[in-house]
Amino acid sequence: MERLALADKNIITDADRLASVVRLTEEEHRTVKKAVKQRLPFGITPYYASLMDNDFERGGDRAIRAQVIPTPTYVEQMAAHGKNRAHAFDFMLEADTSPIDLITRRYPAVAILKPFNTCPQICVYCQRNWEIADAMAPKAMAERRQIENACLWIKNHPAIKEVLITGGDPLAMTDRSLERILEKIAAIDHVEMIRIGSRVPVTMPMRITPGLAALLGRFRNPGKREVALVTHIEHVYEVTPQLVSAVDLLKRQGISVYNQHVFTFFVSRRFEAAALRRLIRTCGVDSYYTFAPKGKEETADYRVPVARILQEQKEENRLLPGTRRTDEPVYNVPGLGKNYLRAYQHRDLISILPDGSRVYEFHPWEKNIVERSAYVGTDVPILTYLSRLEEMGESPEDYSSIWYYF
Repeated sequence: MERLALADKNIITDADRLASVVRLTEEEHRTVKKAVKQRLPFGITPYYASLMDNDFERGGDRAIRAQVIPTPTYVEQMAAHGKNRAHAFDFMLEADTSPIDLITRRYPAVAILKPFNTCPQICVYCQRNWEIADAMAPKAMAERRQIENACLWIKNHPAIKEVLITGGDPLAMTDRSLERILEKIAAIDHVEMIRIGSRVPVTMPMRITPGLAALLGRFRNPGKREVALVTHIEHVYEVTPQLVSAVDLLKRQGISVYNQHVFTFFVSRRFEAAALRRLIRTCGVDSYYTFAPKGKEETADYRVPVARILQEQKEENRLLPGTRRTDEPVYNVPGLGKNYLRAYQHRDLISILPDGSRVYEFHPWEKNIVERSAYVGTDVPILTYLSRLEEMGESPEDYSSIWYYF
């Protein structure tokens, strides 16, 4: 199987090795050991581990650690379902929206192609944690016939105008493997945009070489087809000279670079997201979406009330210049796709539970176009969220207006 040998040889895949390069708390060491023992996906690139501080008491790298070091709740929930993860954790119902192997389709004009089912680094909150076996797992590359059939399906559906190549992380493939797939997609006349979904600029930016950037740029055909890269930069700690250089190589090829910010608890303090937006814009990265963490049981520690995202967008993001506040806050609804949180008509508050949890009915984007069922989801109690912030040293009074956002 073709894969990126650099990542395969050097990724950190156990607690003891991680502890040899960065100070861990006793709970972190214990939890990683348990995750590995339970065969849960776990892996950190040496580069990303270098972003962690040894002074964990100060908490400056809290968001970095939370990206890759699972919480006890996560390990317990994932381990409880053993080999039944596909049924238990396919929160987005990708299996239900897959017309053919390797393809997911939730929108009329967009097809998601997943040819490579692994990554150099595992993000704890990943929506595909149910189908990724491990970091740079063997046999992660789809068979050539599967890829050919998926590309033929796209060719036979002219409504598809954009193809998102993701996985797993497609930039963890070899240049040649990626090139072959891009050639097949670029040969389809009705595809106007090829989008690459990758966290490599953040987890292993040295992978973005001049040769790889030129390879991606070669598939641009101005006026006919564009190429873009969408990544996840979560925190200002991740914005390093190496990331800036990687983005610059892509931009010099005319490739647009966008950021999808997953608004987890660990990056949700006042003005944290605003600081990130300002910084990444100076690097040539445009803010694209702010994602509400999904209502997945195993990632409960990462969730944030919808009210906090609305508060952040109204009170912090709005203070930025327009070119900095270009993102849209969304909640990804299972089987349906993105629900735009800024548009109140897309959801209704239908109940408040005894613990203060708000229950929302999210309307499908297709309403009044085709008949689709709504989705009812229970949010994180605001008081629980504020109490956790207080434990981190934040003053709940600084967030008092959160109660007025629905």
